[in-house]
Amino acid sequence: MTRPQWLRIHRIIGLAMAAFLLVQALTGALLLYRGPATRLIDPAGMTSRGTGPVISAGDAVARAASALPGHHVTRLFAPDGEGATWFAQLQDGQGHMAYASIDPAGGALLRKGGLFTFPVEAALQIHYRLLAGKAGMTVVMLNGIALLMMAVSGLYFWWPRRNFAKALTIRWSLSPRLVLRQAHRTTGVVAAAFLILIAGTGLLLIVPELTDGGATAMPSAAPPAMIDRSLRLAQSAFPENSLRDLRIDGGRMIVNFAAPERNARAIHRAIVTLDQPRIIRATRAETNGAMWMVVLPIHAGDVIGPAGPALLVLVALVLAALSLSGPILWWQARAQRRRPTPRKAHI
Repeated sequence: MTRPQWLRIHRIIGLAMAAFLLVQALTGALLLYRGPATRLIDPAGMTSRGTGPVISAGDAVARAASALPGHHVTRLFAPDGEGATWFAQLQDGQGHMAYASIDPAGGALLRKGGLFTFPVEAALQIHYRLLAGKAGMTVVMLNGIALLMMAVSGLYFWWPRRNFAKALTIRWSLSPRLVLRQAHRTTGVVAAAFLILIAGTGLLLIVPELTDGGATAMPSAAPPAMIDRSLRLAQSAFPENSLRDLRIDGGRMIVNFAAPERNARAIHRAIVTLDQPRIIRATRAETNGAMWMVVLPIHAGDVIGPAGPALLVLVALVLAALSLSGPILWWQARAQRRRPTPRKAHI
């Protein structure tokens, strides 16, 4: 395939997917600091006031459910840091979702409502499935494939036979249009390896979820004492690990505990019954073969420590800039071609 053909592929894919890439870049950057971003954006609704006795997970479930009549809690996230709150996902009989945040100190309801009442949760659902279920996940998958193809085609088109440094130079003395073109080229080439990594790991995360035909969780009501009793039983399997979240699925509860000894995103999991509690299964993170547990820390940059997410925020912003500058360059090129060629004066 010739270099012009590679360039044509790069342009076609870029124009077709630019808007989706921009959305993925911006939501992904926000999610890299999900907890702090949540409290920064909505301090009143997502920050504990730190007064009153500490409530249990069962109490948090009950208070969230009472705040939204007709809904049952399907998932509850434990406070993930200092000043954080309980965060509940709820569902009604028609499958409509709602959310609530509960202060762990005293149990006050801080915020309740639909998805867009909680902007960071909305960003997660947009990033993951574009708010469109399996169809949205399919578009996200195509987005990942497009980003891979764009990074590869852009590199192939740019690759010089010699003098790599000169091929990356931006000549600031040129016209703004040409400076933008060179800046688009240089930032794309420099970020290409990271973009390939993000796209590849993103595909490894979304494809198994897209092909999974697992059943949806069944919402059900359970008294606080029953939830706390089953949670204590689950905790006995992993006494040294803190609760990350729990899911209520019919007559059972799936409890995830943070497992930082494996990696920043890993979990130990215990599945327990609610009525007459017993442990159905307890799985340590080290023996859990789920691909996401290996891939997600790479996708989020956690594998290289605290600097990783910060680096990926920069890469996400670069991707956003490329998603904007690409269509601008295409529009400028079309405008340039449409300009009439000035006629030479006859003497």
